[in-house]
Formats: sequence, C-alpha cells, structure tokens
Amino acid sequence: MIKSQAKNQFRKSWIPISILISMMALGAFLRLDQITKEDLWLDEYSTLFLATGRANAIFQLPQNQIIEHAPDVGFPGAPAWWHIWNGISTTSHPPLYHIVLRLWVDLLGDGDRSIRLMSTVFSLGCIVLLYIAVRDLSGDKLQALIASGLMAFAPIEIYYSQQVRPYTMIQFIALAAAIVLISIEKRGWSWLKLMALGVGVIALALTHYFCAGLIAAFAVYSIIRFRRQDRIAVVWTIVGAAVIAATAWGSHVGDYSVSDYGRMAHRSLLHMILSVPQRLTMESNHDPFVMADNGPWPLVISLAVIAYLCPLLLLRRRPYLLFWWLWIAGAIGLVFVIDVARHSTLLSISRYVIPAAPGVYAILAVPLPGRIGKFSPWVILLGVLIFSVNYWQTGPPDSPSVATISNLVRREALPSDVVIVTGNYYYVAGNKGPRLTYFAMAHYAGPWKGPVVFGGGAISDGVQLQLMRYRRVWVVGVDPGSDTRKILPGWEVHDIHGPGDSNLLWYVTPGRSRSL
Repeated sequence: MIKSQAKNQFRKSWIPISILISMMALGAFLRLDQITKEDLWLDEYSTLFLATGRANAIFQLPQNQIIEHAPDVGFPGAPAWWHIWNGISTTSHPPLYHIVLRLWVDLLGDGDRSIRLMSTVFSLGCIVLLYIAVRDLSGDKLQALIASGLMAFAPIEIYYSQQVRPYTMIQFIALAAAIVLISIEKRGWSWLKLMALGVGVIALALTHYFCAGLIAAFAVYSIIRFRRQDRIAVVWTIVGAAVIAATAWGSHVGDYSVSDYGRMAHRSLLHMILSVPQRLTMESNHDPFVMADNGPWPLVISLAVIAYLCPLLLLRRRPYLLFWWLWIAGAIGLVFVIDVARHSTLLSISRYVIPAAPGVYAILAVPLPGRIGKFSPWVILLGVLIFSVNYWQTGPPDSPSVATISNLVRREALPSDVVIVTGNYYYVAGNKGPRLTYFAMAHYAGPWKGPVVFGGGAISDGVQLQLMRYRRVWVVGVDPGSDTRKILPGWEVHDIHGPGDSNLLWYVTPGRSRSL
C-alpha cells in the first residue's frame, strides 16, 4: 500500500514537471530560432551603450565639426561597471539592468546573440517561477501549467525575450518576490524570507520606475490577506526596502515624461485599458516603431472581462485570485494614472504594460464557472499557440541593417577619409541620432579608425573647407539626395553603395561652385 501511494505520488509530481520542461523546450525554440534575424534597434543600442559605463560622453561630442580621433565607445577599455550608477541620465530606467547587462557582457561578450540571450534566460526562468507561484497560491498544478504555457507562448513574451531591454528581468524579479510573499502567507514569516522580499523590492525599484505599481500591489495584498504579525512584518519590509531604494537612487530621478507620447488616433484610454489582456496574449505585431494595435472588440471585451471582472466575482470561491487581480491593477493602474496626469497615452505601448503579464496569465488559467467555463483556459491557450506560430512565421519586426552599413564603411573608407554620420538614420530628433548610429556601427565593425563628423543641419563653410582636404568624404544615412542638400549644400553625390533605403553609404565631392 505504501509503495503504491509513493508510486502514485511520484507520477503526480513528474507528469507536471515533464509537461513544464516540454513547454520550456518549445518556448526556448521560439525564442532562440530568430533571435539574431534582425540587427539591434534604437532602444537596444541606447541600453547597450549605457552598459559601457561611459555615461553621456558620446552625447557631449560636438556636432557638425571634424573629430580627428573618433572616440572609443565600445566595451574594450570601458570604465568599470560601477561607473554605470552615476552615468545614467539619458534614460528613464534606473541602473540595475544596465549593471547586470555589463556583468553579462564581461562574461560572454557583446555579440547580438549573447546580449539578447540574457533576456531569453530571464524569460525562460519566468515560465518556471510563474508555475511555482500559481501552484503554491492556488494548489492547482493544472492551472499552474496553463499559466506557464501562456507565459511560454505569448508572442509578446517571445518578442521581449529577444530584446536587450529590461522587461523580462522585471517579470523575473517580480515573480521571485511573489513566491517569497506567497510563502509568508502560507507558512509565516522568517528573517530570511523578509530579507529576500526586501531585496526583491529594491531590485524592482532599481530596474524600472513602473515597478512601483507591483510593489504597491504586494503591500495591499499583505494588508488585506495576511495575519497580523505577518502583515506588520511584510509591510515594514516593503516600506523599508522602498526607502532604501529611494535613498540610493532618488537624487537621480528625472522627469522623462512626454505629453501626448505614443498617442493613437481614435483610441480612448478606456479602449486601451480593455485591450491590455488581448495585447499581452493574442497580439503578434510588436513593432517598436508602431503603437500596439487593438484586436477585434469581441476578443478584447472577452479577455478583459475574464481578466478584470471575473476574479472579483470568484473571490469567495477562489480568494487567491485577489493577489493576481491586484498585480494587474497595480501594474496597469500606475500607467493609467500617469496618462491621466500627463495627458499621455503610454497605455498604447505594450512594453509599459508588460509587467502586468504574469497576473493576466495566472487569471486566464483559472476555469470559469459552468460546464463550458472549464474549457476557457484551454481555448485561450490554443489561441495563444496559434498567435505564437504566426509570430514565429512572420519573425521579429524589421530593423535597419547596421551590420551591413558598418561593413561597407569598413571596406570602403580609409583612415585618411572622413565619414559623416547623419542624424536621420534612426529618425531621432536632436543630436542623439547620429551618435547612436556611430555607436551601432562601432558595435558591428569594431573601433573607429578615421575622423568622423556627427552631421545635423547644414555644416558651416569653414568646416566644409576643412573637409576638402581629406582624400574622400563619405556620408552615412538614408536619403543621399535630401541628406546631402541639408548638411552639404552644393556638394555632389557619387558612387552610392548598399542595397535598399536603409543601407546607404556614398561619398561626396564639392560642387563646381565650391573651391579652396
């Protein structure tokens, strides 16, 4: 009898684990298969540059002037990782992700596959952590498996697992902290658990400002659900950790808000809030330069009702749903408050609501009441699988092929030539565009050898006279006609290299009206 019970218990344990491993294997394939299909895109270069610890050095270089000795911008010879802390002032993110990325680069190198692999590892870890969190909170292994399946196959999760951005790391830290919080609720607090929870809160606060909504959700849940002694210990731990994070980083916090940022025509805030569950599960278009589209109303409303309303109606039978509902409310509510206060529409951008995703997956894994309702998680999981296959077939969104243009420059331009990097290659306003393009080219082609000019607007006559002394003048950009007229009026374009509008290199000579 004892042997039979042990055998049944073993089967009950290894079957879910086997399914979980299988989902992780398929999820790993979906994440790794096309991880380097496209070059890095603008935000990834910004993130990678900050990980060099070079602060704002590249953005302080003069514009429209010849820089005889192009500065080093890569990781070789870069300042030590602790310089990152005081060098973050051009991004809205705190420093922890950039520090972790730097340590990763020091170990595994800065190739595209390597640096994107860090997000993939965090993403795969989230699949396991979500399984543990849902299983421990609900006691239902099937729900845990379905929630993990949604995390494994949701196209938005695959997309961000292939980006050098902090969003999968946010989810990983939040889920790790959630498991500690659930353990305190089930088995009481200990100093080790409180220390782990405090570290998790500090890590969240130092990774992204929008994690404040998740931290608040943890505190509210403990106030509502925990026993008195556990409630006091957890709340004071969260408050203390938040104070430590604010003390350590508060002086660096700036105002990075942009009024009307990301606005989508004919999209109300209500529509965007309702569409969040659909975008986090069954949305396969995650082009970073295009605001997230909303699906058809029946799908949007159905998933919104399940994620937002059903947990409140089922609280008496399944009180653990409060945790995941507060998770969603905290993550999305913070963005909503910012949008209302700043007249922006950050809700239209999927990366700002991605912290809510684990809560959405946990709730969508819960069967609805009734005979038909018990099939709802399976229907949703099937839909997510279909959309994941569609995303895999389509692949990640196109990004400018900087590797191609970098190799062209390396092959064509001699150290005695000067290269002008134009400002509109990434369509970035101000002086940031040409500098990031320069960093991107150095990332793919190695340290820059010859002189460089960061072009933005017309170059002065004096600098144009200096350009004539070089063997050749090369221009990197998108449109040879318009770019040359803007920065070098009267100069002639010759010998254009590179296929397509996004991979162009050309050299120019003074027009007949120009002479020394």
